[in-house]
Parts: sequence; structure tokens; C-alpha cells
Amino acid sequence: MTDTTTREAADTAPTTETRAAANAEIRSIARIAGLDQSWIDRQIDGGADPDTARRAAFEALAKRSAPSIRTEQVRVEMGESQDDPALRARQMGEALYARINPRHELSEPARRYAYSTPVDMAKELLTLRGESTMALSSASLVTRALHTTSDFPIILGDTVGRVLRDAYQAAPSGIRRLGRQTTARDFRAVNKIMLGEAPLLEKLNEHGEIKAGTMAEARKAYKVETWARKIGIPRQVLVNDDLGAFADLARRMGQAAAETEARILVTLLEAGSGNGPTMSDGKTLFHADHGNKAGTGAAISDATLSAARLALRTQKGIEDRTIRVTPRNLLVPPALETTAEKWLASIAPATAADVNPFSGSLSLVVEPRLSSATRWYVTADPSEIDGLEFAYLSGAEGPQVESRSGWDVDGVEIQVIRDFGAGFIDHRGWFMNAGAKAWPTSPSSPPGGTH
Repeated sequence: MTDTTTREAADTAPTTETRAAANAEIRSIARIAGLDQSWIDRQIDGGADPDTARRAAFEALAKRSAPSIRTEQVRVEMGESQDDPALRARQMGEALYARINPRHELSEPARRYAYSTPVDMAKELLTLRGESTMALSSASLVTRALHTTSDFPIILGDTVGRVLRDAYQAAPSGIRRLGRQTTARDFRAVNKIMLGEAPLLEKLNEHGEIKAGTMAEARKAYKVETWARKIGIPRQVLVNDDLGAFADLARRMGQAAAETEARILVTLLEAGSGNGPTMSDGKTLFHADHGNKAGTGAAISDATLSAARLALRTQKGIEDRTIRVTPRNLLVPPALETTAEKWLASIAPATAADVNPFSGSLSLVVEPRLSSATRWYVTADPSEIDGLEFAYLSGAEGPQVESRSGWDVDGVEIQVIRDFGAGFIDHRGWFMNAGAKAWPTSPSSPPGGTH
């Protein structure tokens, strides 16, 4: 560096006195602006002059006076809108059902319709659609609601569905107790594979080799089919608020749905002139080769019940090995109910000969739809062995109800749909005796072996 250059740098470099004065000015600016020591240190360490420090102070004051921006996480919970037509229809339908069935506990949203009649509901639905209801009679309100809004038929369908399902579940069905319930994914054939007995264990040889075993199998198929019927609710019933007739119609349809299922099961059992449906081996359900049919029909007695029990106990599996089949139920028509009760009754015998061996061992099941007055059956528990099986379409285990404004009837049309199918998977859990007319016995005679 030359002497000239050194002199010029020395002339332009601030003196100690000048730097001290600038730092003092920076501290004064910070004190007036209310800035902290860290700001002062940044300015001094950066060699800022008073003008630069003032500009920096103005910028700091501008940032400090600007409104702060707060960010918050907002949680939104989506609920059901009370203005949703489908939700409102369910609430009105529930309220009508509660008037029919006072034991039903109304949900809180449905309470506002607790005392509403069908005419009241029709009026509200029309008002919500922006239609004028002034000077309209009850009949006109119902008629207009039926033909101008789809909500009104939905409300009635919801009510019918509730009453119908109550009646369906309460309807007795003897034979249904003897089958196993399952579901089907669609309407294609339900293929049921019956596995044979597991291979017996074998003693290991000296080399410790474990041999592989196999299981035989058989196949049986049935499918779910659709059963349906349509009924009409007259407009007069709605106008008159005649919920008694309304409920009675729905109740009868529920009973009819249960009756349809029971008849399907009985028809299946009594197919083949009473010998049951044809099984996968080409023989009927009850066949001499299956060992589950009495050679000669006979009335219920110690001897015939013993023979039925023995036949089930000694049943052979697919691999011709004796399997576990425990008799659990005695199925009879109404004509044999009293006789069956006597043979299954619990008594206090005076002698060993009077002991009733079947007391408490079999459950009595009475099926009024059986066509024969003499034929009776002994069955195993359906949870123990395959036998009668019935299926509903998946997601449609109860009667399905659809509704619309009536065209064939002046009112509402209700369609009741049932997707149901049944089949016998195996013959080994059922025994049949064609029966015979029983000779009358003395009322004082015990139901044991002295008959």
C-alpha cells in the first residue's frame, strides 16, 4: 500500500471521538423509541451511523405497531341437520309409532311431533316446501302431501316398518327354532361344504414321522330368493287419524312375513311325499340308507323314542365313523302335542318301571303348519351338527319396507320385501317317524314303560 493510500484511509476512517458520539446517539434513539439492548448492540456492532440507526428504529416501530396475526385451529363437528328431509321423516315416523306403541321411548328430536296427526304432518311438510295451506281441508292436505312431496309416504313407510318388524319378531314359528340362521352376500347359490371327520391320531413310529391326514367333504347348495307383497293404506285412514286400523294392517303384514318363512321351511321338510328334499347323494333327506327313518310308522312311546334316539346316536359321518349327534328336540304337529307332553313330562314314579327316561332330555317343539297329524321328528341341536339352515340377504335380516304415493289405491302403497332361502345341509341331525294313531290310555296311567 502506498503512503498516499494510507493517508486517504486514515482521513476517511472515523475517529474514536466520532464513533463514541455516534454510539451515544444510537443509545438515545433506542431510549426514545423504547428499543431494547439487543437492538442497540446490533446497530453498534454493524457500525451504523445516527441516520442509519434512525431508519432502523422507524422500521422496528412500524413492525411493533402492526396488528398481530393469530392462527387458531378450528374444530368443526358435523351433526345431523334438523332440516334434513330424511331426518325429519324419521322423526315424524317415530312419533306416529309411539302413538301406536305407548311403551316406545321417544327420542328427543321426535318429541316435537309427539301429538301430531298425519294431517298435521302433511300440513308442515307442505309449508316447508313453500306451498300455501290456507283454506285447505284435511282431505286436501293429505292428498296434496301424497302427490307433491315424497316425505309423506316415507313417514308412513317408517311407521309401518316399525310395527311390522315388531309383529314379525313376535310371531311364533316352531320349525324355525330347529334351524341355523346365516346370511348370504347375494342371490347366487349358497354352496355349503360339509367336512368329514378329522383323521384319527396315529402312534409315531421309531423315526418320529408324522403322517398327513385328509378330510372328506360333501357339498349342498341352496339360494336366497325374493318374496314380496304390496298393501295399500287408504287416504281415509290418514284423514281420520285412524291409527288403530293403520297399526292392525302393519301388524298383520309382519305376521304374514313370519308365516311366509315358516311355510317355506315346512314345505322344504315335507317335500318328496314327506321324505324331505333330495340331498347331494341323490337320496331324500329321510331314507333307509341314511338311517334316519323309522321302518314302520308308530305312535310316540318309550320304544319309538328310544329307537329314534339310538338312530341319531349311531349316525356315521362321511368317512363312515360314528359321530356325535345328541337328540335335543321332539317336533310334532298340534294333534300330537298332548301325547308328546305326557311322554316328556316329569313325574314322581312309584317304581323303577314307572320312570320316564325322556323327562327333561328332549324339548317339545310344536309346528302348527305340519300337514300330517301323525308324523313326528327328533332332531339334534343345530349348533352341534349341520341340518336345516336358512339365510337372509346380508344387510336385510328383517322385512324390508318401501313406500310411495298410491296409484292403484287412493292413499299410500307399502311394499314388504323379504330376501330368504333355506336348505338341508346334512341328514344326520334329523330323524322321522311317519307315526300312527295312538291308542287312548287311562288318565291315571304314567307315561313310562307301563303303557
